[in-house]
Amino acid sequence: MIRADDWIPTIIPFIEEGKTVKIMPQGFSMVPFITGGRDEVNLVQIKGELKRGDIVVYRRDNAIYVLHRVYKIKNGEYYMLGDAQTEVEGPLRREQMIAKVESYYRKGKLIVCQSRREKFEYTLWFAIRPLRPLVIKMNNLKNKILRRK
Repeated sequence: MIRADDWIPTIIPFIEEGKTVKIMPQGFSMVPFITGGRDEVNLVQIKGELKRGDIVVYRRDNAIYVLHRVYKIKNGEYYMLGDAQTEVEGPLRREQMIAKVESYYRKGKLIVCQSRREKFEYTLWFAIRPLRPLVIKMNNLKNKILRRK
């Protein structure tokens, strides 16, 4: 497996040219919306202002690339949150933002970012942030039981 830190720099020129780049993220910080190694995301150039709920690839100061959601924007600084996490990361600067997810494939089904349904789902998910670990554990248990049948 190639680490994202090694290959993301190679796709940045394509994104800067205005092309859409499809990648398969790794890791599980965006579960239940995006599962690493299974789902795919379509990355595009960031045009205009980012909004709460946008999914973004950004580069931490330690050079690690991350795919998380914009949780809050305050005084021009960004605070990010993985969908499987409860801790908010930030502040981050606009120049750290690399690309935005336009749409993604969850279990092969196309999900358009900022659609009404997707907005409703992530708004609800933001609201239950402290309960996320419990909800994810319950969902994993349910999936384990269903696989046994």
